[in-house]
Amino acid sequence: MKASDADRQILRTAARKVSAQIALVCAASVAVVILALVLFALYRSQPAELVQHPAGAGRIYIDEADGLLALILGGALGVVLAAAAGLVSARSAVKPLGEALSAQRRFVQDASHELRTPLAVLDARLQLAQRKAGPESPAAPTLARLRQDSAGLAELVDDLLLMSAPASTEQLEPTDIAALVPAVTDDLRLLAGEARIALQCTVAAGPAGLPRVRVPAHLLRRMVTALVENALAHTPEDGRIDVNVSAAGRKVRIMVRDTGPGILGIEPGQVFERFARGRPAWHNPARRSYGIGLALVKEAALRHGGDVTVAETGAQGTALSLELPAA
Repeated sequence: MKASDADRQILRTAARKVSAQIALVCAASVAVVILALVLFALYRSQPAELVQHPAGAGRIYIDEADGLLALILGGALGVVLAAAAGLVSARSAVKPLGEALSAQRRFVQDASHELRTPLAVLDARLQLAQRKAGPESPAAPTLARLRQDSAGLAELVDDLLLMSAPASTEQLEPTDIAALVPAVTDDLRLLAGEARIALQCTVAAGPAGLPRVRVPAHLLRRMVTALVENALAHTPEDGRIDVNVSAAGRKVRIMVRDTGPGILGIEPGQVFERFARGRPAWHNPARRSYGIGLALVKEAALRHGGDVTVAETGAQGTALSLELPAA
């Protein structure tokens, strides 16, 4: 049996189990309500209200007020029982999902931890090979690209490990976004210079300055780095990338605008999906992209009450907007 068939069988079994539980609880609820109404009628009836008929059968007569009260009490009891049944059924249905999510988190965390050591060893051996070969060796460019790939894989593993952890419920210290974003762009300006791309950062702060955001500084740094690196990968030589930080109501907006050809080969709304890749820039056709950087930015933004969207795209370039709630 295929894995997908086994998964479908598990889901069908769980669905039948939950359906049977809901049906049984609803049937019991109806029986309890009917029994409660009968007992209420017997309790509210008086001996004088019992009228003997020729057939020897007795009938109970209840006035309108008592009947209305019985309906109200029966309806309230039915609502309470239905809510209890829904709660029990929901917990039963969500439990397998929680176990699956926990297993998935453990797998990603264990795999990430196990991959960090061999990647570090690989990078060290590549660095040693670079030194032995020397800068004039024909293998030097290939070794340099291999080191870039190993560094990209190491960063990918760190991102997976970071995003697999559950969202922290503890109070986070506010991060000074007005200082962090310019620092990140300064670090990436060397890469932009190698690609002959102008990289500028502007912080539009009012008299009171920009508000801080409750996002961990290391995570925000990786988010901004991913946005700028994405712009570098899709901006041709002699292009320009502008990073603007400003307040947007009760949020802080980070706008990364490039002068590339726009989003090509993929729908704009799909750039934040995992393994989605657009057409690279002309100056860097060999740059390897694993296609989940923007997806992790999207997930991290949503987890902290923000969002990242494609503000605009076209032949004049693309602008990605990251908005985070102010602390």
